[in-house]
Amino acid sequence: MKNAGMDGSRMWWSDEEWARLTDATACGMCADAHLEENEHSVLVGSTVTTHTRLVRNQAHPGYSVVILREHATDMGELDSEQLSRFWSDVQRAGGAITTVFAPRKIDYLVMGHRMPHLHCHLLPQHPNDDPLRNVDISDGPSFLTAQELQQDLRALRAEWGAPE
Repeated sequence: MKNAGMDGSRMWWSDEEWARLTDATACGMCADAHLEENEHSVLVGSTVTTHTRLVRNQAHPGYSVVILREHATDMGELDSEQLSRFWSDVQRAGGAITTVFAPRKIDYLVMGHRMPHLHCHLLPQHPNDDPLRNVDISDGPSFLTAQELQQDLRALRAEWGAPE
């Protein structure tokens, strides 16, 4: 098995795979993060730096992502001003989620090994979540009805400050 460890488990992407994944011209987030709706999420709002999106899988009510508009695969690629604006937008989204969904805590996850475009997952933790369990963004899935999703989206947009 190519890219296999001694025990047969998968190892990091090959150079060819990584080049394909990091190619801005083929990036799924570059292609659809700005759209009102896509397969995975709906747009809460945008700034000059990011797009904030409510994820369709609401196993953790309020689960959202903040996606950098510009294609970058790592925070180290940003200058200090871009990085500050990115985190300011993440904080803004977290504040809106806190007000609308009242979680006990929000976990902020920046990964990018599967979708190498800089984005931050905001995964709210609620009273019914196990605080000792590892965070898993694939929990669920738990999909809201179209009406419930629009209701949550309107509430988030109002708090986030985006026009409806």
